[in-house]
Amino acid sequence: MKIWPLGYKKAKEKARNLYVKIGRIQCPALNNECIAFTNEGFNHILRKGRIPRTKNEQKRRLSLIPYIERILKNPRAVVCHEHRNTRTIINRYGNKLLIKSTADFWTFTERIDGCVIKVVVRQIPPNGQKHFMSVMGDVIKINNINKKSRY
Repeated sequence: MKIWPLGYKKAKEKARNLYVKIGRIQCPALNNECIAFTNEGFNHILRKGRIPRTKNEQKRRLSLIPYIERILKNPRAVVCHEHRNTRTIINRYGNKLLIKSTADFWTFTERIDGCVIKVVVRQIPPNGQKHFMSVMGDVIKINNINKKSRY
């Protein structure tokens, strides 16, 4: 699997077009529930919170977009579920606030072309829709040289 041999802007444009075409898909591993592909998921590929990822990291994740639909439609995909409750104290306008958050995450893992690709789907209870959150790759082959990422 190779990172696209395109410049950053063209790679981002190509990935955005592929991502928008996905729209919504049914996932057999989640009882055929629909998974939405929202701007939040695409933005998470480009940034972590408000902090932009490096251009190389962005291009690596953008080049994995064509595999997302295949992984989510695979009924035999390895799926891990995690329910998270978080509590964060933030300082807003001089006042300390406790923010509580609850979310469910499903991680789909599949090996494609010798690379382990993980796709993350999120749902915010009680009635939130399931939506694509992130994609990451384990090993990307560039010019027949294996380079390991931090995943």
